[in-house]
Amino acid sequence: MVYHKRQIEAYLTREIDFYPAILLTGPRQVGKSTLLRHLMETERTYVSLDDPNIRNLAIYSPELFFQRYQPPLLIDEIQYAPGLFPYIKIFIDELGQNNLFWLTGSQLFPLMQGVQESLAGRVRVLQLNGFSYKEFLGIEQSPFAKSLEELTEANAQKGAQLETTLPEIILRGSMPRVLLQEGIDISGYYQSYVDTYISRDVREITNVMDTHLFLRFVKLLATRTGQELNLSSLARDLAVDASTIRRWLDILVTSGLILELPAFSGNFGKRLVKRPKLYFTDTGLATYLLGIRDQQTWADSPYQGPLFENWVVTEIDKSFKHNGLKPNMFYCRDSNQQEIDLIIEQAGQIFPYEIKLSDHPQVSDKHFSVLTKLEDKIPYYGVICPCKHLTPLSQRTWKLPASFL
Repeated sequence: MVYHKRQIEAYLTREIDFYPAILLTGPRQVGKSTLLRHLMETERTYVSLDDPNIRNLAIYSPELFFQRYQPPLLIDEIQYAPGLFPYIKIFIDELGQNNLFWLTGSQLFPLMQGVQESLAGRVRVLQLNGFSYKEFLGIEQSPFAKSLEELTEANAQKGAQLETTLPEIILRGSMPRVLLQEGIDISGYYQSYVDTYISRDVREITNVMDTHLFLRFVKLLATRTGQELNLSSLARDLAVDASTIRRWLDILVTSGLILELPAFSGNFGKRLVKRPKLYFTDTGLATYLLGIRDQQTWADSPYQGPLFENWVVTEIDKSFKHNGLKPNMFYCRDSNQQEIDLIIEQAGQIFPYEIKLSDHPQVSDKHFSVLTKLEDKIPYYGVICPCKHLTPLSQRTWKLPASFL
C-alpha cells in the first residue's frame, strides 16, 4: 500500500526530541508500525517482536537482545517482552539522551503497567487510532469543539464534505487496509480481524478460555453502542457474573477497541446518571458484528442512529488524540431522562452537542435545559447531523454539518 500521511505526524516529530522514549499505542492494524517506519532515520534499527525468534531472544535473553540491537531503536510490539523495560530504563539513564527508543504496542492491558513501573517520566505515550474522515481525505484536522466564529469560517470555506454516502463511510470504518485498497472484501477483512484478535491477542494477555463466549460478549456490546454500560444486564444475558463482564470490558477498552464516554459530573444541583456510555473505536468493526454488510442491510437496520452517534463521537475523539491531546468528553443524563449526547470541556468553556442522523432535526434550546445553571460557560448549543450548512435552529442552538468534525 502507498503510505498515507497521518494527522499525528506533526506532533510526533516535535515530541521525539524531548523524551528518551516514545510509545505509540492503539488497536491492531491502525498503522502504528507503518507510521514510525516512514519517519525512521537511517541510523535507527527496526526490530519486530512479532518475529518468534527475536521475541524469544527478547524474553529469555534481554542482555543478549541489547548486545545485538543497540539504540537508537524502533521496537515493534513491545508488549510481547515487558522484561525489556528495565533494560531500556538503564540505557536511558546511562546515556542521558533523548530520542533513543521508539516503541509500539497494540495491547495496552499489560503494556502500561510495565511502562508506569519502569519508564515513568522517561516516555511520551501517544495513541493512534484508525483514520479520521478528514485525515483520509488529506485535510488538516484540528481538535473539536469549535467556536461559532470557526464554524462560520468552515461554512464559508466548504471544506470537507461527505463525498461518499454516510452509510459507506460508517460501513468501511477507519482501518488503513480497508480504506487504502479499493475492492477489498470488507466483511472478509473484519472476519479475519475478529478471528485474529480473539484467538491470538485475548488468549495471550488474559485467562479467557471460552473465546466463543467472549465473542458473544463482543457482539452483544455492538448492540449496545451508544448506550449506558449496564454490567448486570450484560452478565444476565451471557450467564456470567458482573465482575467477569467488567474484566472483559477492560480488555477491550485497554486494547483500544472500545471507547468509554464518562458521565458528566458537573456539580449543578442535578441528580445525574453516573454510568459511562460505550462506543466502538472503529465503526466498520461495529457494523460487521451487527451483521450490517451493505447499503440494503444498513437501510433496514435499527442501529443507524446509534452507529452515526458512534461515528461522530470517535471522529471527535481522534481529532484530539491525533493532535497529542486528551479530550475532555462526556455525556449527560439526569434522573428525569433528559440527555445530552456529548459534552466537551475546553479552555473553561462547555460545548454541548446533540447527535442526530436526520438532516432536519427538531431540537430547541429547551432540550439542553439540564445545563441551565452552567449557561455562562456555554457559547452555543450544537446539533451535529448530516446536513450541508451551518444553520440556526433557535436563538442559541445551531445545526452543525458532520463534515465539520
